[in-house]
Amino acid sequence: MLRYLTAGESHGKYLAGILEGFPAGVRVTKQYIAAQLKRRRQAPGRSARQAVETDSFEIISGINGEMTTGAPIAVLIKNIKVLDKLPFSSVPRPGHADLAGMLKYDTLNSALIRERASARETAARVAVGSFALRLNELLGICINSRVVALGEAKAITAESAAGELKRARAAGDTLGGVFEITAENLPAGLGNFNQWDAKLSARLASALMSINGVKGFELGGGFGLATVSGREAAKNPAFTGGLDGGVSNGRALVMRCAVKPVPGLAAGALSTDLKTFKRATAASKTSDITAVFAAAVIAEHATALTLSSALLEKFGGDTFEELNQRVTLWRAKTGKILRRL
Repeated sequence: MLRYLTAGESHGKYLAGILEGFPAGVRVTKQYIAAQLKRRRQAPGRSARQAVETDSFEIISGINGEMTTGAPIAVLIKNIKVLDKLPFSSVPRPGHADLAGMLKYDTLNSALIRERASARETAARVAVGSFALRLNELLGICINSRVVALGEAKAITAESAAGELKRARAAGDTLGGVFEITAENLPAGLGNFNQWDAKLSARLASALMSINGVKGFELGGGFGLATVSGREAAKNPAFTGGLDGGVSNGRALVMRCAVKPVPGLAAGALSTDLKTFKRATAASKTSDITAVFAAAVIAEHATALTLSSALLEKFGGDTFEELNQRVTLWRAKTGKILRRL
């Protein structure tokens, strides 16, 4: 069973991630993990804080040299911007977890909620997810992402994205968007239709919807399937998105997620002071212009963690050699059928 946990606050000394159940014998270099963290940190539309943070990290268990040992993997990421004392604010920021968290934990200080609810936590997910991404790569599974919409703009290029972000920044505004995740060469038979929570589609949706700002998920044809007939849908196998009944079918896995505009606005948003119950403005000077590019990178790692868990459930193996042999034999067996379809 593969599982992971994260800990730490946005302005605490460290973020931490623990990955348990990962097989031995997977070579993962520090350079590889650093490159993944850099992709998240330097994604277009990020805030000025990302120029401060370096995401320097230390692997404190679960690896010997550059090879995983089968023991729980623990990673510490050092924060550069650390606050010894949090500021007090009884004004929740609309669109953040502030209000719900303040009610849940019976506190008037919204800063206490933001420290853990912050998207800064996703750096730890990328760190442990790097191990899963590398495992998928070594098994020949290619996981990629791309942004397919930024605000109202479609067919996104580096140049068009830069222009949209520049306009939003000048207006003191933020943008949402849509990203797409694909996983190619995925073995058939991952997941299970026997129970609701074993379906791979449900598990992937849960993993991707847990990413900060993600408000919509679709698989394959997604919401578009609601507008076509059954005959039309049957003509296009890609509409399944690589899963049937919550089980991988050997085709490419295709998912898309909608990311809301970043709620932190430089000009501020109207709120209420929960201490005085007077109207107040909640402003943010450190928010991203958009989170969709960074969310796409995070989603690759969340997908890799979910797929790695499903691979280990299906094929087992305490070492990469065992797992790889079983996946190879399974592909040879199922490939004879899939090639004739």
